[in-house]
Amino acid sequence: MTEDFAGFVRRAFNGGYGPYPYQQVVAASGFPDVLGVATGAGKTAAAVLPWLWRSVETEVDQEFRRLVYVLPMRTLVDQAVREIRGWLDRLGLAERVRVHVLMGGVDRDDDLWQLDPAAPAILVGTQDMLLSRALMRGYGEPRSRWPVSFALLHAGTQWVVDETQLLGPALATTAQLQGLRDSLGTVGRTATMWMSATLDLADLATPDHAASSGVLRSVGLTAEDLAGPLGVRMNASRTFTRLELPDDPVAYAQALAQTAVDRHQPGSQTLVFLNTVERARAVYAAIVRAAPEFGRLLVHSQFRGAERQALGDAVAEPLPPQGRIVVATQALEAGVDISSRTLVTEVAPWSSVVQRAGRCNRAGEYPDGADVVWCAPPKMSAAPYEEADLRASAEALAELEGRSLTTLELQAVKVPSIRPVYSVLRRRDLMQLFDTAPDLSGADIDVGPWIRDGDDATVLVAWRTLGGREPGDNGDGHRKRVVFPTRAELCPAPVGEVRRLVQAGRTLWTYDRSEPRWRRCGRDDVVPGAVLLADAANGGYLPETGWSPKSRTAVDPVEITVSDTAGSDEQSFNARQKVSLTSHLHSVGQESADLIGECADFTSGLSDRTLAAVQAAARYHDLGKALPGFQDVLLDSVPPDRRSELAGTVWAKSPGPCPEMGASPNGRRSARRRIPRHDLACALMLFHPECHVLDGEDEADLIGYLVAAHHGKVRVSIRSRPGEDGRVLGIAEGDETLPVLLPDGRRIPALALSLEAVRVGATRSGTGSASALASSQAGWSASWTERALMLRDRPDLGPFRLAWLETLVRIADWRVSKADRKGAW
Repeated sequence: MTEDFAGFVRRAFNGGYGPYPYQQVVAASGFPDVLGVATGAGKTAAAVLPWLWRSVETEVDQEFRRLVYVLPMRTLVDQAVREIRGWLDRLGLAERVRVHVLMGGVDRDDDLWQLDPAAPAILVGTQDMLLSRALMRGYGEPRSRWPVSFALLHAGTQWVVDETQLLGPALATTAQLQGLRDSLGTVGRTATMWMSATLDLADLATPDHAASSGVLRSVGLTAEDLAGPLGVRMNASRTFTRLELPDDPVAYAQALAQTAVDRHQPGSQTLVFLNTVERARAVYAAIVRAAPEFGRLLVHSQFRGAERQALGDAVAEPLPPQGRIVVATQALEAGVDISSRTLVTEVAPWSSVVQRAGRCNRAGEYPDGADVVWCAPPKMSAAPYEEADLRASAEALAELEGRSLTTLELQAVKVPSIRPVYSVLRRRDLMQLFDTAPDLSGADIDVGPWIRDGDDATVLVAWRTLGGREPGDNGDGHRKRVVFPTRAELCPAPVGEVRRLVQAGRTLWTYDRSEPRWRRCGRDDVVPGAVLLADAANGGYLPETGWSPKSRTAVDPVEITVSDTAGSDEQSFNARQKVSLTSHLHSVGQESADLIGECADFTSGLSDRTLAAVQAAARYHDLGKALPGFQDVLLDSVPPDRRSELAGTVWAKSPGPCPEMGASPNGRRSARRRIPRHDLACALMLFHPECHVLDGEDEADLIGYLVAAHHGKVRVSIRSRPGEDGRVLGIAEGDETLPVLLPDGRRIPALALSLEAVRVGATRSGTGSASALASSQAGWSASWTERALMLRDRPDLGPFRLAWLETLVRIADWRVSKADRKGAW
């Protein structure tokens, strides 16, 4: 007999808690559009446990294979992940449902959620990391991976958007994306639930997303909720008192610190909220000087992943005998399950005041009441907020002087606020973002204005021991592979501060994928989401206080360990054994059929014809490896005494190392060698007038696009690499391919490739069928870009479905390539 939801929740909490009535409603009827519950009411459990129960435990709802949980700050992500993994362990679901943290950098299991799109998965991340991926510009993610993340995040996915009052422009972006999914069509169903007790439905109204009580379904707290255990939390009170402090910034920090020390009660926890990281550091330093005997923590958003994890653990630890003072910014304002006897805070917008006050006497553990002490920042310095919002909150707080209020009473206070004006994502913007190639100047469309306020934008910095040299330079004339920074190493740093450092002459390094190598960073390279390397000897970070641009103390680098990731030309090398092209094409074709079957339960909206095109593309995807230049690289990567084993056959995989990433056979790093893009060559081969493989295919253009896109590097716009003279991605006009044997026994003769299709200015005259395209060498009558855009704009495809189709081909290839390298994917 299937366990009911109440029993399921009790198991998740190890017998300690049952579900609140509103959580029962969500489990019974599915996610609403808006979940309007107060802070401390169990929103995280309401977002995760009903999905687990419906989609995994009872399987009554198979529409949503992924739960995507959006949070405004990394500290909230860390806590949510700890909670979710604990629930999965206690429910015995940890092996069936994986939790993945989407942040910048690489990690050991980065590709697992992408390799198995039919498996239930929970993806947790900040608005920056999740929405940049949903806009096909993933921060801290390799460009070639952007289409895969985009496809999976918009297919069979339930989005949950939490702490909406902190999201800024991202709130409207989540609503607009939902509207665009509904109008353009997706593979399967994708929906969004927004969680906030203070959300105005008007904030969800965008050009493509209607928002009204008649359109959106809402669930909130009821009298039944407040009559039970949840009522104790909601009726916990705290008394408000104003604090007058000096305006001088130094004196202000010292006075605020002394107030926190004086009001701290031994054995309890005191929280101190500052509006900026700079003031939080100053107050923390003053507390260290004033009361070194107290336990203390500084929590803000500018720590490396390694220290952030340790801080999260420390916040959850039992209080020391003298108690603890925690100095924090907005990083602890919402989502984090932390409470205090005394809370000191700078005035903030009213929604933030309510959230911060919710961290005082959170569970009603102080029945005699608790204290909230508030003050205006020095000289009423409003940043990062609007001054009018701070003044409105200060006036409201002044009216509450000496009063004791519950959470619900606080939420009922009406305070006017300025509605910020943000850039709104438009349909045409999404369509332009589908092309992942940079423009002619090498720049990308900046998605930052749709994700986060400009003043809050960050880059990600990692510190390595570089010895004053370029990353990868050993100083002995040979180069070594530089592992891309891992999440544990990366520290968010404000874009403006980093730009000023670069302008002042501080050396930082950015990865140039067109080379590919790490090169010195210029001011224009410092854009939101950029991943930068710094020499540890130059300082810039302190473990106790985080990002510290003025510090010259050498940084202790984080020890790194990462595994191989899928999806690049590296997968053509380091195989356990040699693999012929014919064999590899057969395996990937079969894997694509299996993958389509695995995803059938939650996908819809695709015709049999388009799914057949996926399988055809999988069977042909690596034909371009028949270029002699590519085969030469495969052979050159193998020691001379083994090359005779490979002669006479067209190969897909070599047991030797990749010359772009590893050492040469003699153990020394060889000069970097450009490998011709076999994915482009494959498309050129398929549409060659002497090929005939696509004769009679209704979806010839789609197949051609899918084979070209199977590494994410040849998609819509195609441009030569820097320094190529007449070549395009390593291919020259007239380059000849070797004859190829297909898995079905057909043979493709040697072909002289034409680059006509990728030249700018071609016009469309073909019908899209192979016969029309192959009528002459000028069959490339439509430019490559025009063909790709027509596929993107087809009503039965659109950007979301087209990305899904190319992702199926890529996953099938990854799985087979992983098996070739490791014996199993």
